[in-house]
Amino acid sequence: MLKLYFLTAFRALLRNKSYSLLNIAGLTLGITCSILLFLVIKYELSYDTFHSKADRIYRVTTYFKTEEGEQEHTGIRFPIPKLLRSNDNLGMENTTIIYSEETAQINVLGQDNGVQRRFLEEKPIAFVEPQYFDIFDFETGAIDPRPALAEPNNVVLTQSVADKYFPEGNAIGRLIKFNNIITLKVSAVMPDPPSNSDFPFSMLISYPSFRNYTKFEVDNYNMLTSNFQLFALLPEGASPAAKQAEISSFVQRHREQNKRVAESFVLQPLSDIHFNPELGNFGQRTIAKEIIWSMALVGIFMVLVACINFVNLATAQAVKRAKEVGVRKVLGSSKSQLVLQFIGETFLITLLATLLSVILTELALPYLNSLLELKITFTVLQDPVLLFFLVAEVLLVTLFAGIYPAMILANFQPIAALKSRINTQQVAGLPIRQALVVLQFTICQVLIICTILVNEQMDFFRTKSLGFNKDAVVTILLPNQAGEKIQPLRDELLSNPVVRQVSFSGAPPSSNFTWGSNFAYNNSSEDATFEANLKFADEHYLNLYDIKLAAGRAYTNADSASVMINETMRRKLGIESPADAIGKTMRIGSDFKATIVGVVEDFHQTSLHRPIDPIILFTSKTEYLFLNARVDISQKQEAIAHLEKVWNMAYPDDVFSYEFLDETVANFYQEEARQSKLFKVFSFIAILIGCIGLYGLVAFMATQRTKEVGIRKVMGASVFSIASLFSKEFIKLVLIAFILAAPIAYYIFSLWLEDFTYRISIGYWPFLLAGVATLLIALLTMSTKAIQAALANPVVSLKSE
Repeated sequence: MLKLYFLTAFRALLRNKSYSLLNIAGLTLGITCSILLFLVIKYELSYDTFHSKADRIYRVTTYFKTEEGEQEHTGIRFPIPKLLRSNDNLGMENTTIIYSEETAQINVLGQDNGVQRRFLEEKPIAFVEPQYFDIFDFETGAIDPRPALAEPNNVVLTQSVADKYFPEGNAIGRLIKFNNIITLKVSAVMPDPPSNSDFPFSMLISYPSFRNYTKFEVDNYNMLTSNFQLFALLPEGASPAAKQAEISSFVQRHREQNKRVAESFVLQPLSDIHFNPELGNFGQRTIAKEIIWSMALVGIFMVLVACINFVNLATAQAVKRAKEVGVRKVLGSSKSQLVLQFIGETFLITLLATLLSVILTELALPYLNSLLELKITFTVLQDPVLLFFLVAEVLLVTLFAGIYPAMILANFQPIAALKSRINTQQVAGLPIRQALVVLQFTICQVLIICTILVNEQMDFFRTKSLGFNKDAVVTILLPNQAGEKIQPLRDELLSNPVVRQVSFSGAPPSSNFTWGSNFAYNNSSEDATFEANLKFADEHYLNLYDIKLAAGRAYTNADSASVMINETMRRKLGIESPADAIGKTMRIGSDFKATIVGVVEDFHQTSLHRPIDPIILFTSKTEYLFLNARVDISQKQEAIAHLEKVWNMAYPDDVFSYEFLDETVANFYQEEARQSKLFKVFSFIAILIGCIGLYGLVAFMATQRTKEVGIRKVMGASVFSIASLFSKEFIKLVLIAFILAAPIAYYIFSLWLEDFTYRISIGYWPFLLAGVATLLIALLTMSTKAIQAALANPVVSLKSE
């Protein structure tokens, strides 16, 4: 019986080739999108889930509460881990310190300790303790790295880095120089960490080496940097809330507290680290859970749009199969047998569409990986979760798309069916079909409106004034201990007119490099209730970046005790006007005292997700990490060549690497840019699926009304009036869909915009543009078939059966 069902279903599909092709095309596109989105979601949710103790691993973050508000910081003060361990880790099973660096200069040393090769390592690097491998389940390779990590001046390389640094092989025992400060011996080589990990370190340096490397005062409680983090492994069954309260209480008892700033600790679960954009991670890549669920929703919508196509086409096609149903019922077929027959046809179409989708996914995945910068693999037979998803999708799509048309067909009365008394108005024109078309185009228009609005926000990122001029500025990360060479370097760089201005600073105006510090204002004995963002910069910084002064003057390099503040700092301190701040004193940290000589207008230090921080600018050669150069962009290549030549003369042991500041700023919005591209692709596919459905419905209507069209033409009807006849019903449905889509899209996009401190106001034009675009696309799709029907020879039309 089952074989007969499928054989009959296969024959029915062959008899209705155009109908079958339209359904297969729509379902293939929808299912392909759902598979791709499923792979992305599965990959994102898999981050660091391979650790056997993942549910007990927590990052210890520092939490501040002041009169100004609340703030959570990923870093922890340097002496805190030692303090916690003095009390047997406060009942925590284990703890480990990680100090990370985003990039580093690596010199491979030869047998005579001379520089053999130079590299700029752009993957993150970490100083870690042996406990790192007790808490996390990263593969260690043939040599256990724990003993080496307990001793100073040892480094563990990942396999890819070892191959890069030592292509001749045998990296064990070789020497490298790290940032031209410390010499390290390669003690072990470990496999690369999985791509789905927020700990993508290219090398692990023994933590005892850190004291010889850093210029931070590691016993100073005032030092707080996001690079220095603490991870804890809780005992089984321990309460994170109780443990973090215990840690906070213990630290408060053992160190002097700032009376105006309440400082405590929060245990952030490992499972939250990849999904928390506010706190970030070592991989510098996060994704909010809301984005993941929105991708899941888009995937469901894409399949839903394809299923609606199927239902609409199947119900419209039902009239042509009325006699077949009548004959089957007269010959004794039951309703359940007919339902199974038509469900079988749906299953065949869905199965074929899924097989085609697997092929399309295989072809599209490299482009998706490139777009999202991921490393997703697609192995259906080796991935039971993916296989289960595909089987479940085939069954659910078959059920959802097939059950309603099957019930419609099975409920035909045999006498009415055999006498051809069933028409399109009874079946294909039912309100349910109209509702499905409205739902389909509502989804399409929501996606289009959101795509336009996301693109508008991205344009806002590109065009909004940041308070400084970022154009034609090259930034170069300086070597450590570069201070004594910067003035001769500046003079040499400016000797060529292609380099117009040069400045040295701790960071460009907008960057991921930030330093926070406590401070006191105007001889106060108490620290302010908020921290200041410190900007170390020379006297040329304001001119190079075209940062405006609101009052006072810029300091000179000789003004070691002079500082400038920004307008946000001035307002937060309650100073009435910029001029009133001039001459006031500040204490930065515990002992550095300075006088305010200038107030600068606000500029953005990070992305537009965050508000502008209060800033203190002052000069400090020892803190300069960046060379900033404004170049003649019309002679870009010559300028870069000159920069590299001078650099190699000044720093022969360091790799020259540069970045244009406008590219750095654009990188702040990489995730949003990816989302924008993804929305564009899926909006296009959703509209394409909708158009396939519309084309099929209009084609069927044209076939059913062939004689009517012939009579109208004989009576003098124009091509336009006949085309309008087919189109007007669907135009009304598209307009109703727009009315429903507009408020839904407004609500969704308003939620998305909440992540940005600076954002666009939602105007009406994106909604109108989406509505007009959808209407025009729908009209074009319908008109293609409607005009073809209108142009048909009326004599042939009147002879049709």
